[in-house]
Amino acid sequence: MLTETGHLVFVNQTGGWLTGPALEKALVGADGVIAGTEAFTAEVLAAAPRLKVISRVGVGTDSIDLQAAAARGIRVCTTIRAPVQAVAEHTMSLLLAVAKGIVSYDRNMHMGDFSVSPGMLLAGKRAGIIGAGRIGRRVGELLEAFGCTVLYYDPADPSCLSPAWIRCKKLPDLLQEAEILTIHASPPSDGKPILMKKEFQTCKTGVILINTARGGLVSEDDLILALQEGRVGAAGLDVFSLEPYRGPLLGFPQVIMTPHVASNTIESRTEMEMEAVQNLISAFRGMEP
Repeated sequence: MLTETGHLVFVNQTGGWLTGPALEKALVGADGVIAGTEAFTAEVLAAAPRLKVISRVGVGTDSIDLQAAAARGIRVCTTIRAPVQAVAEHTMSLLLAVAKGIVSYDRNMHMGDFSVSPGMLLAGKRAGIIGAGRIGRRVGELLEAFGCTVLYYDPADPSCLSPAWIRCKKLPDLLQEAEILTIHASPPSDGKPILMKKEFQTCKTGVILINTARGGLVSEDDLILALQEGRVGAAGLDVFSLEPYRGPLLGFPQVIMTPHVASNTIESRTEMEMEAVQNLISAFRGMEP
């Protein structure tokens, strides 16, 4: 937290996230803040009368009450460019780990078990991207390089996509065709998951699901049912509604999980932090981040 003149008024050295009163206290006297995933609720923002800019290290804004921020004239910035390559690579890593059985092979070999089972080629598969923003587009490029047919669904109908990609105007159209699903969407305004029981029932049997976007985009209960029924054959998950995750998905060997680390590379984190600082400076100067 710092003033508009660059004077630091607080540096979080607790090793964890600040919440409620602790966050309110830290914001006293601050004109701007470089934020992580702290919850900037309406109550927190009301306790920071000088606050003009929240510059988040990351792409999501679901931890910030945007309506309350707008009402107070607080500008919210995110680091939309820095994590793209890291998240795209992590998405592909999860997909390859699932398709090739990497995790189970490793576990088994460490226990002296050298049994094998068939893997799966990505080449020739129909891969569906839900959300074709910067990360979704980069994932699409990587999938295309592996020989996948790329389908995408995005209500915004983004431009600059490969002419070889197939646009699905409705989500069910994508779900009916895709053998691989990967999510790169923002949370809907109503806060509901975009994949629930109805959507899973629409999917091809045995579909592979990858989620490196937001845990709340997928109903956990409905995903568990889809896994039990075989509707979802396997999943690679980096995000969960409650983190750190300790739920029942841990009991499914066909689900590969990582602890929300898709953007956590040295290069990406450095770039994100630099971008967050530059966004803050630009906002104070009245420029577009």
